[in-house]
Formats: sequence, structure tokens, C-alpha cells
Amino acid sequence: MSLIKGKSSFFISICCFYLGFLIGNLFGTFLNFLRNQVIWDGAILLIILLLFELLNFLIYNKKFLNKYFQKIFKNVQLGILLGFFIDAFKVGS
Repeated sequence: MSLIKGKSSFFISICCFYLGFLIGNLFGTFLNFLRNQVIWDGAILLIILLLFELLNFLIYNKKFLNKYFQKIFKNVQLGILLGFFIDAFKVGS
């Protein structure tokens, strides 16, 4: 029974990771639109930084008792960061 639960947990983790990766790539796609709407590029970076710090606060808070949601948030965050990293290579080439 624990093997089935482990496989389900792994599947959810992979899906959340890919969701974060998709969000990271979509951000790179819509970055030109955001640059036209926001006066300063630093404001976009500041908003992203604040969102990640809020996510880290939620993940690593001792009162965050549910380990299942903690794992989901970590995987989404890792996927977003990997999406940003790969999108940076696309912009550089």
C-alpha cells in the first residue's frame, strides 16, 4: 500500500514541477507585454522576488504542518526557477 502511495506522491511531484516549468516559460513569453505595461524592469524583478520570498516563507515556516502542500510548493518553485534559467539561455542566444 505504501508503494502505491509513494508512486502517487512522485506523480504529483513531477506534475507540480512541470507546472512550475510551464509557468516559468510562459513568463518569458509574456515578458515583452509586461515591459510595455510597467515603466521600469526593476519593478517586475521586485514583484517576482517578493513572490518567491513569500513562497519561501510559506514553505519553511514551522507552522506549515501539511508536508504534502509543502512538497507541492517546493516542486512548483523549482520548476519556475528552471523555466527562468532555460528562458535566460533562449534570450542569450
